[in-house]
Amino acid sequence: MSESVECSELPSELLVPISKGLDTRIEILRFRGVCKSWRSAISCSDFIPRFPLKFPNPWRRRRRNLGWLAISHDQVDHRHQQTTCLLHETILYRLTPSASSDKGWLIKVEDCKMHLLDPHRERYESESDSPNILPNNFVLLDYGTVELTRAYTLEIQSLIPIGRVNKVVMFNDCHVFVVYRDGKLGHAKCGDESLTCLGEMGLEFDDVIVYEGQVYVVDRFGICWWIKINDSTLDLVKFWNPCGSDCRKTQKHLLESDGTIYIVDRQLDREWRGRHYACVVGFKVYKKNEWGGEWVLEESLGDRAFILRSDCSLSVSTREFFGYEGNCIYFTQENQIHVFNLENNSITNADLNEDKVYIQTALKGNSSNPLFGNC
Repeated sequence: MSESVECSELPSELLVPISKGLDTRIEILRFRGVCKSWRSAISCSDFIPRFPLKFPNPWRRRRRNLGWLAISHDQVDHRHQQTTCLLHETILYRLTPSASSDKGWLIKVEDCKMHLLDPHRERYESESDSPNILPNNFVLLDYGTVELTRAYTLEIQSLIPIGRVNKVVMFNDCHVFVVYRDGKLGHAKCGDESLTCLGEMGLEFDDVIVYEGQVYVVDRFGICWWIKINDSTLDLVKFWNPCGSDCRKTQKHLLESDGTIYIVDRQLDREWRGRHYACVVGFKVYKKNEWGGEWVLEESLGDRAFILRSDCSLSVSTREFFGYEGNCIYFTQENQIHVFNLENNSITNADLNEDKVYIQTALKGNSSNPLFGNC
């Protein structure tokens, strides 16, 4: 019987092909965390992920009133052709200190960096010293990771002012659905040169979700539509009865929690479409009745916390995650995190709490024990 070989003694001729079979950035980070020789076998820059993907310009076929720019339609079309659009993917995980731990942290991984998503420091992470980026002095292999969801965003570089996108989802690694800020719904498949608008004139959609292997959208009236994907066509089928208010001072979010779909009705102080800012004054939560097509107003979320992000919405249990309070909705307004408490209908700013301090302390570790351990 041949003798066992230490991990540090495996030849690079074996490590390199193994590393090329890794699919996600978290796998790259864990591979590089085994020892120095494994770390040197591949760098984050060597990893060629599928994302970002080139994506058609969502506004190429949509005329907008740009007369104030004093340029011709031909010039507008030319600048649209120069617009670049990339589809980015972010993966959200639950990070736990050990396989037996009941509680962990919500993190996201993008560009070979892990960002700590506590409800008190939600920012646009762009600097390496951001408090949302996990420190580099803990051993990743000592932590377990469970993938929660994947989120998608569009990065658009344009020479002319363009509109905004509220939500992007990908289905079956091929179909991409885009909800515009003005309520229009667009669709494109990977490799398409342009998006196709779905729905009749006058329909205004707020959110889109992949739920139980199907794609659903909700309009401003709270009506849920099933997007029936055929071989060559897409059909919108009215699927569930309306819920919530049809007032233009609301914005609806679709969210899955514990296997059930919810509509979260964000209530605003003014009409929000076409405006850059509308203040949140409250929320109402509706749960899908499993026995029929009706929605039931939820008075309490129990130990669950709903998180409304710009790229995705999700539900977490306060028994499984640090930093979140049950029966609360966490949302962003003016780049700041706020908390809506369903028990007393209060809205507060998210400040540092004991869980946040514990996170920073628990991850501090020993300076001689870096993220990528020694063999």
